[in-house]
Amino acid sequence: MPEYLLLKRVNICKLILLALMWIQSDEDSQSQLAPDYSSPLRVENLTWLGETYVGEDVEHFCDVSNTTRIGVWGEILELKLVDLVTNLPTCLHDASWYALLVITMMLVDLELDGVYLHPQDKYFARSIALDSLEQLGGSYLAKGHPYLDFPLSLEEAKFLLPVDRKQELEIELGKFLINTYEHDFEDDAPDISQFPKGYLKEVLKDFFANSDWRSDIDTEAVVQLQEKYGSEYSQAAYSIQTKDNERWGYTLVFLKQFLGLDSSFLDSHSDLFLDESEKSNFPEYFRIKSHLERWQDRAVILSRLVHTLVYFLLVGANYHPSHIDELMAIPASSRAISSLQPCLGVAAYRSGYYMAASGIPESKVGRDWLLEKAFPNLRDFYQCGRLKGKNISVGLV
Repeated sequence: MPEYLLLKRVNICKLILLALMWIQSDEDSQSQLAPDYSSPLRVENLTWLGETYVGEDVEHFCDVSNTTRIGVWGEILELKLVDLVTNLPTCLHDASWYALLVITMMLVDLELDGVYLHPQDKYFARSIALDSLEQLGGSYLAKGHPYLDFPLSLEEAKFLLPVDRKQELEIELGKFLINTYEHDFEDDAPDISQFPKGYLKEVLKDFFANSDWRSDIDTEAVVQLQEKYGSEYSQAAYSIQTKDNERWGYTLVFLKQFLGLDSSFLDSHSDLFLDESEKSNFPEYFRIKSHLERWQDRAVILSRLVHTLVYFLLVGANYHPSHIDELMAIPASSRAISSLQPCLGVAAYRSGYYMAASGIPESKVGRDWLLEKAFPNLRDFYQCGRLKGKNISVGLV
C-alpha cells in the first residue's frame, strides 16, 4: 500500500475514534438515555460555516440516533479501507462521513475554549486535525507557502533558489525584478532594496510561480522561513498552540478537500419524513429508512467498528477485511460491551493475540499513535494478547 494511502486511512481511523469519544463523553454526561438518543452537533466556527455551507448541524446525520451513527461509520470505514474513492450508498452515509470533520471542528473550538475531550491531552482534537492536514496536504497548507504567503526580502528569496542552480538563478532574478519594475512603471528601476515591500512580494511570487524549477526550491530554506513567518502569515493553524479560531476553521476547510467529502446529501430530505404515497419515485440515494433496522444492537456494531479501527491502526498495510471476523472470534470478554473504553481494551487484546499467532507485523505509524499518544492504557491489553498469541499455534490466515 503506498504511504499516502496508508496515511489517509490512518487519519480516517483517528477521526472516527475522535467522533466515538465525543459520543461516549456526551452520553456519559446524561442522567438518562433513550434508545434513540442523538448527541447534539452544533458547530459555530464562522470560517468553517462560511466556507462549507453545510450549516451548524449536518442534514440526515442529525436525524438519527447515536447507535445508527456508529453503524453507519462502521460501514463507511469498511468501504474506505478497501477503496478510498468508492461512492457511499446513501445520503446518510455521506452525511455521516461529512460529520466527522464537523465534529472535529466543534471539538477543536471547545479545546480553544478550555473544554477538553481527552482527559490527559488538551490538544487531542487539534493534534488530529493538524497532523492530518500536514500528512495529507503537505506543510505549505499548514505552515504557510514561502513565496505565496510570506513577505520575503530579496536575500530570503535567493535563499529559496535550488541549490544546484543558485548562482545562475540569482542573476536571472535580479534581471526579472528590474525588467518587471520598468515595465510596470515605465521608468528606470531604483535599487532593488528600495522596492516597496508589497510590490516586491508580488514580483517575487510571479518569478517563482512561473518557473519550471519551483518544485525544486531549497527544502531547508522552506523550513527555516516557515519557522520565521509561519506563525504569523500561514492561513491555517501553524501549530497545536495556535489560538485563532479562524485559522483552525481554515485548517479543517483545507483538510476537507483531501478527504473527498461530498455534500450532495444536502440536495433533498430523506424518506424518514415522507408518507408512503410520496416514496414511489424517490431516489434510492435518499432512502435510508430501510437501512436503519441493521443498526439496532449497540454492542454488536460498536464492537465491530472498534475492532476494525484498532486492528487497522496496528497492522496498516497488512490489513485484510477477512481478518476481522477471525480476530473477533478469539475468546475475550464473556459479556456484551456497549461503551467505548472497555471495547478498546478487548480489541487491543484480540488484535495483539491475532497478530502474534498469525505472524502479522505491526505498522509503526498507527501503532505509535494508538498506544503511545492516544490510549497508552491499551498497551497492557495489547501486550497480554501478543504474549498469549505467541504461545498458541492456530490455523488463522
